[in-house]
Amino acid sequence: MSHKLGVCVPYRNREEHMNQFVPILSNFLERQGIDHTIYLAHQCDEFLFNRGLMKNIAAKHAFDDGCDYIVWHDIDMIPEDESCDYSYPEKNPKHIAVRISQSHYHLKYQEYFGGAVLFTKEQVEATNGYSNDYWDWGMEDDDLFWRCVKEGLADKQSIDFAKTKKVGIFNGTDSYIKIPIQEKTRIAISNSHTISVLVKANQQIEKVPIWLIGDEDRKFVEYPIIRKPGFDWGLSFNNSRAYTAMLWNSHREHIYQWFKRYEGEWTWVTMVVDDLEKKMHFYLNGNESDARNGTGTQSPFEYNFNLKRYGSEPFYIGYTPTVEPFQPNAFFKGEIADIKLWNRVLLAEEVSKLHKEYSTEGLILHYNFDEITDNKFIIDQAELNDGILNNVTIEEKEIQIPHVVLPHRRDGKFFCLPHQTEGLINVGGIDKWAKGETTARNEKRYILEMQQGKIDYKKDGINNINKKYKHLSTLSIFDKHKIINVHCLK
Repeated sequence: MSHKLGVCVPYRNREEHMNQFVPILSNFLERQGIDHTIYLAHQCDEFLFNRGLMKNIAAKHAFDDGCDYIVWHDIDMIPEDESCDYSYPEKNPKHIAVRISQSHYHLKYQEYFGGAVLFTKEQVEATNGYSNDYWDWGMEDDDLFWRCVKEGLADKQSIDFAKTKKVGIFNGTDSYIKIPIQEKTRIAISNSHTISVLVKANQQIEKVPIWLIGDEDRKFVEYPIIRKPGFDWGLSFNNSRAYTAMLWNSHREHIYQWFKRYEGEWTWVTMVVDDLEKKMHFYLNGNESDARNGTGTQSPFEYNFNLKRYGSEPFYIGYTPTVEPFQPNAFFKGEIADIKLWNRVLLAEEVSKLHKEYSTEGLILHYNFDEITDNKFIIDQAELNDGILNNVTIEEKEIQIPHVVLPHRRDGKFFCLPHQTEGLINVGGIDKWAKGETTARNEKRYILEMQQGKIDYKKDGINNINKKYKHLSTLSIFDKHKIINVHCLK
């Protein structure tokens, strides 16, 4: 079956780029034997630029002209070699702007879905295309990816772990487990050790909003999963949607790592501390944290001096007494299914298999929530004291552990034409949006509304663009291609 590609480009005030992009891409597609037309949706009004709406308008004209698939394409992205595959995406949308010169030919970030993305007509209908309500720079590509996630059109991978077991449910208000101190556990965290937790964390927006770059009043809060109080040792989840690991050394220097993870997802979180090598390792579902795609700190993290030595204070699960109980960072909200502490360094291979098997060598603490008697937490090593529960609900839950959710991709290499940075900039050591309030609004809409299921994307997209713009004219450019001149309607 023959196919026809519509190249759909949002356009305004980029004539120099247009004069390079259109002939270069058209020649490239002709060499690949791809029948195509390029459609530039040109916003001619005084309103803020609406890339999503322009992309939808271009796609509508492409489908009306008989194209059966499209590529939503930035005008400053130029394919560099034959790795840029624009052929028909049979089963799923395909992100092809993977290695781009702007990011030193690396992926911008794990969920990046911009630059050039291929959709069939049916896939556009399923996702309803782009939102029409992101004005100026930012978030419309992320919103499109989230639509793919909701429609089952993303690459959703899970680790090989699925079972029904008892879990502890922590309410974020007064739930905790107090673990009486044992000499071996106290000594362990001041030397080489490993802590691993199977956890599903929730946000606590009733206390503190999700952390946003564009929120000038933002507050950063760590919710305790397991802690040894004082200069707290342990694992946490925070309102910037990340799991964190923290230690202190004998000079009271903070040792800290993090990796990004959405709330509401079961996760194996593992911290391995090698005090001989003075390295802290941090793992998500058995994979060590990697800074290259902006998803976490680079692991391992090297530190100096010996680790802090702790006294006789108990360990706590879901709570830290280091702050007052009314403080937003006192209690954890979510579910915990398993906690293990070893007094040794687990090797990377051992960590990668924790969802399947674990070694009892050096295992000094293991709470698995399967046995509760008289409101006490019965652990599987009798010589240790039982954990004492306070308002922790025990329920049987089916557990599945998603690994990552990513776009389906083809590994294309692209050159970015020079243009002014419109995204994230650093001002005085603080990350800010270059476009300020408008991008901050888009960020809030995407994270606090779209991702939280508060927007019906079936009513915001390509299927309702007719009342969103006025068509002025369609002109032929470069012989066979089209520029569609429009005004937005508000």
